[in-house]
Amino acid sequence: MLRFWNAGIFLITLLINGLQSTTSNTLSSTASQTTVSKILKNTVSASLSTSSTNVGNTGVSSTLESHQSLKCPKATLPPTTTHCNNHICPEDQPYNEPLPCKPGYKREKDGDCVEVNECREGIHLCDAYAECRNIHSGYYCECKKGYQRENLTKFCPTEVKKLNKCTDVNECWNSPGICGSNFICRNTEGSYNCTCDDGFTNISNICVVKCIYSTSKEKCVDEPFQCKLKNFTDNFTPLCEAVPSQQRLSMEEFLKGLDDLIDGFSYGNKTDRLQKVGPLLNRVEVTIQNLALLAQRSLSHFNQNKTINIQVSTGTSDNGTLSLQATKSNIQLDSRTAAGNTGLALLGCIEYNNITHLLEEADLLEEKSTNKSFKLVSPVISVFLGIGNTSSLQQPVSLRVNITEQGDSRNFTCVSWSESNKSWSSRGCVMLKRDNSELTCNCTHLTSFAVLMLLHEYETWALTLITQIGLSISILCLVLAIITFCFCRSIRGTRNTIHTHLCISLLFGNCLFLLGITAVWNQVVCGIVAALLHALYLCSFCWMALEGLELYRMLVTVFKTHLKKRYLLAVGYGTPAVIIIISAAIYHQGYGTKKYCWLSLEKGFIWAFMGPVCVIILVNCGIFVLTVWKLAEKMSSLSPDQGKLKRIRTLTVTSLAQLCILGGCWVFGFFMFSSATPFFVYAFTILNALQGLQIFCLHCLMHKKVRAEYKMWLCALAHFKAPVYSEFSNTSNTQTHSKAKTGKESGL
Repeated sequence: MLRFWNAGIFLITLLINGLQSTTSNTLSSTASQTTVSKILKNTVSASLSTSSTNVGNTGVSSTLESHQSLKCPKATLPPTTTHCNNHICPEDQPYNEPLPCKPGYKREKDGDCVEVNECREGIHLCDAYAECRNIHSGYYCECKKGYQRENLTKFCPTEVKKLNKCTDVNECWNSPGICGSNFICRNTEGSYNCTCDDGFTNISNICVVKCIYSTSKEKCVDEPFQCKLKNFTDNFTPLCEAVPSQQRLSMEEFLKGLDDLIDGFSYGNKTDRLQKVGPLLNRVEVTIQNLALLAQRSLSHFNQNKTINIQVSTGTSDNGTLSLQATKSNIQLDSRTAAGNTGLALLGCIEYNNITHLLEEADLLEEKSTNKSFKLVSPVISVFLGIGNTSSLQQPVSLRVNITEQGDSRNFTCVSWSESNKSWSSRGCVMLKRDNSELTCNCTHLTSFAVLMLLHEYETWALTLITQIGLSISILCLVLAIITFCFCRSIRGTRNTIHTHLCISLLFGNCLFLLGITAVWNQVVCGIVAALLHALYLCSFCWMALEGLELYRMLVTVFKTHLKKRYLLAVGYGTPAVIIIISAAIYHQGYGTKKYCWLSLEKGFIWAFMGPVCVIILVNCGIFVLTVWKLAEKMSSLSPDQGKLKRIRTLTVTSLAQLCILGGCWVFGFFMFSSATPFFVYAFTILNALQGLQIFCLHCLMHKKVRAEYKMWLCALAHFKAPVYSEFSNTSNTQTHSKAKTGKESGL
C-alpha cells in the first residue's frame, strides 16, 4: 500500500506543476539516477576487479568444495549507500524517489527488484567448456569434466573473458599410472583413453596376457637354447590380432613339449647353466599365466612323469583366501591382494620336481662372499597372479613346502630366484615354522621359490694340513716302497709287480694332487689336471683289483698259473684309458669344478670315477673276507702248537696288510658322503692320505725277507761292498709263487 500511495502522490505532483515543472523534475530525477548509475558502475567494476584479483592470488586454495562456500559478489555498495528492499538507497536522496536495484537485480513492471539468473538468461561470462552455476546474489563457473582453469574447477569469473577460459587437462601427464600396468595412455579433448601396450592383449579390462604379432616372427639369432625356448613358448602364445581359443593352446601339449625341452637342456658349466635357468622359469611362467587368463577358471594339470604340476585357482576379490594344493606344496593368498585393482582374483603355481640338477651350485646372494654351500631340498615353485606387478604384495603369500632332508631348522632358508644376480636370495621371504618334513614360508613378492639347506663344511685348515702332511709322508714312503719292490730279489713275483705299479700310480697321483688340485685359475689347465688325476687314481684301483684277483687265484684255484705281465699292464693301464676317453668324449666339460680340479657333479659325471671304484671295492671286500677266512683255517691246521695269541697277532697284521692294498680305507668315503659327520671325514682323510705309509710299513718293513735284505744292504753300504746273495736264496725265490702262504712263509 505504501508503494502505491507514494506513486499516486508522485503523479499528482507532476500534473499540478505543469509541463515545465515536470520537465525540470524529470531532468533532476534523470541526473540523480545518472549519478547513482555512475556510482553503481564504478562500484561493480571495483567489485569485479577485486574478485578477479582474489581469484588470481589464491590459486588452488580458492577451489571450494561446494557452491555454498563459494561467494562471487556482483558489486560492493559505497559506504554512503545502503540497500532497502533490494534497492540502492543513497543517503542524500529522498526515499520517495525511484531508486535503482542492487547489482544482480532488475526492476519488474510493478517496480520491484528481483534477482537476475545470469545462467538462465545467458548473460554470464563463463567459457564454452564451463557450466554456469547460479547462487544467491551472483553466479560462479564450473569447468566441465576433463577441463580446468589454472588448477581450478570452480571459480568466480572476471570481466576479461580470456581469463575465464577452461583448458583441457592432460590426465596421462598428471597421473602416469592412471591406466595401470602394460597400458598406453592417450590424452583426448576433455578425457583420455587406455590401450594395451604392444605385445599385450586386453582380457577382462587388464593388460597382462602377452601376445605376439603373426607378422613379427623372425629368425632367432640368440644362443641355440634361447632360440629353442622362444620358438617353443611362441607356439603357445596368443596372437595380438585375435585371441585364440583355449582348445588350440592346451596345457597338456605345453607340458609335453616342456618335458622334451628340459630333457634336452644343455648343461655346460655352472655359469652357462644358471644363465639359462632364469629365462626358462620366466618364459614358462608367463606362458602358463597366459593360458590361465584365457581360460579364467580353476585348472589342474600334470606332465607324463608327474614331475611338473600346474595348479590355478580363480575367484573374486571378496572370496577371502585363495588356496592351491600341489603335489608337494600348498599356497595361500588373500583374494583382495590377488585381484589388485581388477575384479578377477587368479592365483597359479608351477611346481617343478625335475630341475634340481639344473640349479646345482647356485649361490645364496646373502652368503656369496663366504665359503658356505647350500643344497636344494624342495621342489622349485613358480607363483603368479592375474595382475602385472607382483614385486610388492599388500599381504604376503604363504607357502607350505615339503622338504627332502632332515636337520636343524636353523640350517634351512626360504629363498626366491634372483634373475639379475643368477642366484638365490632370501630377501622378502621369512620362514615361519617347521613341522616334521614341511616348512612354512611367507614372501612379500612373487617369483620362483625354494628351500635351501646349509651344508656343513668340514673343509677346515686342520683337514688341509693333515692332507698335505699325510700325502708328503706317503710320497716319501711310496718312493722307498718302489725301490724295495724293484731291487729286493727275495719277494719277486706276480704280486710284487702288482704292488710296484700300484705304488707308481699312487705316487704320481699324490704328487699331482698336491701341486694341481687347486689350479682353478686356468680352465684348460684345471681340466687337464682333473683328467690326469682321474686316470692315475683309476689306475690305482685297477691294480688293487688285480691284487684281489691274484689273492683269489692263490687261495681258491687248484692250478697255480701265472698272470702274464703284459696282461697285467693292459688291465692296469688300459682300462682307465678307455674310461677316460669315453668320459671326455661324452662330457669333457665335467673335468674341473669351481673349487677344485676334479670331476664335476653335473650330469652325474662323478660316476665316471665312483662307478668303477664301487665295483672294485665291493669285489675286494668279498675277497678280503675270503682271504681272512682261508688264512685262519690254514694257520690253525698247519700250526696247531703255535700259541693262540701269536696266531691272532699274525692274522691281524696280515689282514691289515691286505686291507690297505685292496683299498679298504675307501669304505670310509662312502660313509662320509652318506652322512658327513666329522669322524668319517677325518678317518677317510687320514687313512687315505697315509696309504703310502701303510704299504711301506706292512709290505716292506714288516716282511721278514725284506728286512733281511735291508740288513744286507746296510752292511754292504757300511763296508762299501755289493750285497752277496746265496744260491739257495735265489732258487727258493723263484718258487715262492707255487707255495701256499702261511704266516711264516709270507714273512709277516
